Amino acid sequence: MSAENGIGNETVEARPGALELGRIIEALTAGQTPDPADVDAVRSLNPTAAGSGAHLEAIRSRLPAIMEDLQPGVDPNRQAAAWNQINECKQIAPLLTGDPADRLDAFSEHAANPPPVSWLVKDWMPDATLTVLTGAGGAGKSRIALQLAVAVATGAERFIEPKDDRRRPIPPDKLEAPSVVQIGGPAPVVFAAWETRRLAFANRLATICGPPGQERAAALERLTGRLHYVNMRPSGGLWGAAPGRHTSTTGAWLSGGDALRAYAERAGARLLIIDPLAAAFVANENDRALVRAFLSGLDQWAEDNGCAVLIISHPPKNDSAQSGSTDWRNGVQAVWELAPADKNATDGTRRLHVDKLNEGPIPKAVRVDYQAGRFVEANDPDGGDSQSQGKTKGEGYANNV
Repeated sequence: MSAENGIGNETVEARPGALELGRIIEALTAGQTPDPADVDAVRSLNPTAAGSGAHLEAIRSRLPAIMEDLQPGVDPNRQAAAWNQINECKQIAPLLTGDPADRLDAFSEHAANPPPVSWLVKDWMPDATLTVLTGAGGAGKSRIALQLAVAVATGAERFIEPKDDRRRPIPPDKLEAPSVVQIGGPAPVVFAAWETRRLAFANRLATICGPPGQERAAALERLTGRLHYVNMRPSGGLWGAAPGRHTSTTGAWLSGGDALRAYAERAGARLLIIDPLAAAFVANENDRALVRAFLSGLDQWAEDNGCAVLIISHPPKNDSAQSGSTDWRNGVQAVWELAPADKNATDGTRRLHVDKLNEGPIPKAVRVDYQAGRFVEANDPDGGDSQSQGKTKGEGYANNV
């Protein structure tokens, strides 16, 4: 068993069991039964000779139990333990194969004309990476995220429509709401919810799709098979400490995280919405190493699968836009904030703006009103355009380019 490592074309020997363990992991992750011959080969390994230590010993001896615990109807705690064993397999498998340098994602050939940065929401949300939407509780983050989900799933150009106000309509040249960039037309969306119950989701979706009648029915029909609601409460968090390990010292994908990522991949999702972050990340939000590990893993998944990820987050009880470690901001490509349009505002008027954007200049903010169950773009009450009030420091200029 040998392979070329790509550095000087030397040939290195893969350690025993590497290919078999890789096939077992692939099968288990896909919910399939591994080849019995592969299972027997891994179970017969001498852990010391394989250079894999006690973890492989525990895993190889538990493979039959892992397969049994992943069957439908098995107690969720047993399923979670089995997925944690699989995660350990994933960490061990690269150690069994070849030169460590081969495992780096590296290149040294540089294109003169690389493809431009792609967007899911033009100049607001880069494609296939992470964006955070933050704002106080009750601001409407989940609703406006659902409006975006509807636009992506139906192929609509806008997820914030102009306000229906015949007295003071917004002139076409003053519309500032961002446009959704559709690559190949309507695309699947997965909305992973811990706080929004199914009935509440259904009612919000119905109002977003318009008033009762044929128009709403037609819009909902177009969403069938494209917009996927996933109730994540029974599955728990996506990322945190494995059973028996302290939340502040280690972290890994949990069974809920493996299941959600597999579901989004199967659906071919172009947008994954995680609502909220506090339920998905079940670890110390102030620990920079833990935060960065989670965001790096999720961002790599987004890039590998061509899926933009929108993470909904609550701010702390101070003037900061985002709670926890600064890496919640530093570790993502864009941060949106939905906040009252004015400090003293008491109505439903909001201001949606980009607080951080790595791939370009900060776009203008959008003033929105809550109308008939959805947020719509509104005129400035003083007669200016929707961008004139409440600009943040640095708005309109490049930020972290």
